[in-house]
Amino acid sequence: MTSAALPNFVVVGVSRAGTTTLFNALATHPQVCASSTKETRYFQAIRYGEPLAPLSEYQSYFKRCSGQPVTMECTPDYFYGGAPTAEAIKEVCDPRVAIVLREPISRLISFYRFMQVRLQLPADMTLQEYVERCQAVPDSEINDRANNVYTGLVGGQYARHLPAWLETFPGRCDIYFFDDLTTNPYGVLAQVSRRLGIDPRGATVNADAENTSGSYRSPTAQRIAASAAKRSRALFRRYPSLYARSRRLYEAVNQRESEVRPIPEASRRMVSALYKPWNELLAQQLGDADVKNPPRWVVQ
Repeated sequence: MTSAALPNFVVVGVSRAGTTTLFNALATHPQVCASSTKETRYFQAIRYGEPLAPLSEYQSYFKRCSGQPVTMECTPDYFYGGAPTAEAIKEVCDPRVAIVLREPISRLISFYRFMQVRLQLPADMTLQEYVERCQAVPDSEINDRANNVYTGLVGGQYARHLPAWLETFPGRCDIYFFDDLTTNPYGVLAQVSRRLGIDPRGATVNADAENTSGSYRSPTAQRIAASAAKRSRALFRRYPSLYARSRRLYEAVNQRESEVRPIPEASRRMVSALYKPWNELLAQQLGDADVKNPPRWVVQ
């Protein structure tokens, strides 16, 4: 890395797979400087066919960094940008990258429920109806911003995009699994730290679940808050503690425990059949990359 104002470690994937837990834990490490907000989304524009913002905007997320061995950001949607996004990241900052993979059915369900909570999907839409809507989006339109809500299904087809990251960052693309992050978080943190060349005992895990899919008492208030947050993104980037306090206050007022509806077994079987060939291809890719001890959902 040539500039202290750019990251040398980027968590690039995947969404709904525990990356918030990983980012927040690493941010407590004294040898790590984390971006002022977890998801800078700087390179996300490439996925949508849009130009990158000025580099100074990206550097602004790392203004507080002052010589720590590791400078980090985490935008899990980068993964789905494939080769163009990977190549742009390499050109700008040439970091080590990490990808966290989650069993795709549970990830799909998490994404689907998250979109319902965020009022981007009807509350009464079933998982089967959602999958059918996802399948109706042509491949040529899957990277349109307007279709992001319907990327839940393709988001678990990891074998589509993994080769691009392995090829762009040979020897510097590390694969982790949500299964291990939930059952042995300190073990995963130690692995990450060793690969980054820092003290494997320096990070602390928050025992509470993070980035959960709670629902809201007032949908109208949630829409207004989401709109205000979007308009205030530049301000919150400059003052991340202000964003954190504002979010905690808002959620204390309007958030409630979500009502989780069970997923019919028939729907699970349907989705399992859709993912089976992708998981088989993923198993081959991970084997070729010499990834040791993948979870059962990969190899069964």
